[in-house]
Amino acid sequence: MTIKNYFLRGNTSPLVFMLIVTTFFSCTPREKQTDGQTKPSLNDLYQVWYTQTTLQKENIDYQTTLTISSQMINLYGEEAINKILGVLENQQEKPLAKYLAVMALTPYLKEEWFERLHPLTEPDKEVNTRVCALALLSLIPKPEVTDHLKKLINDTEERVRFEVLTALAKRDEPEGIQQIQSLWDSAKDSPDRREHILLSIPPSKVSHFLHLFRASAQDDNLSLTIRRESIMQLGRYGKDKEDADTLKHILDTEIDNSIKELVQSALDAVNARMQNSPNS
Repeated sequence: MTIKNYFLRGNTSPLVFMLIVTTFFSCTPREKQTDGQTKPSLNDLYQVWYTQTTLQKENIDYQTTLTISSQMINLYGEEAINKILGVLENQQEKPLAKYLAVMALTPYLKEEWFERLHPLTEPDKEVNTRVCALALLSLIPKPEVTDHLKKLINDTEERVRFEVLTALAKRDEPEGIQQIQSLWDSAKDSPDRREHILLSIPPSKVSHFLHLFRASAQDDNLSLTIRRESIMQLGRYGKDKEDADTLKHILDTEIDNSIKELVQSALDAVNARMQNSPNS
């Protein structure tokens, strides 16, 4: 998910927006801390965070939004977490709000949330709630989560199946690993999905999917972060002429010097591996 320009309405400048935020805080009653300093109330922070969900997705500054939610949780703990979880649980809430809730909650995820997230993934819930709840649930390393994911492999909602299969792949479960190529082929028009698939491949299986990393290393539609990761994976595991040729092509056509340096390092590693191969 690429960090976009600051999340604004209309033509408001970033400076004006920050002035609005600070004015909002200064004009709102505060709660006293024990050391005599003041802090914004939970409702103050929540309203500023929630306002972001009403704006256009393509203009959002995800980092700033994440900073606001982190401040909420750092100051108010479980009370703030429950408030944001409430966004996820609300079946009428807009998809962007649920997505931002997942972003906010991910750094604070606890295993005991399984009991609260599990019901949100069931077929009787609307699809955005299910997908976002699965995104969080799949990060909990419990056998119960794996078992639950496997029950949803044949779900009627395609977005749910995608989330489930990539989650199972990341857990190195065969049900997910076996579907990586199929998922990749069906995501040819969706760079975001292809990035998600690449990030779902466990380290132990990267060498089996080098052809995907060769393709993504050259794909300008993917984020620079993913392209870099793909190049590094070729440097770690590449061992034949096709890997070397891919890196040489990028070296000849790439204009970003930082990428070219990374490619050269990867190419040197692949060439060394090929030279040391018994068949060379």
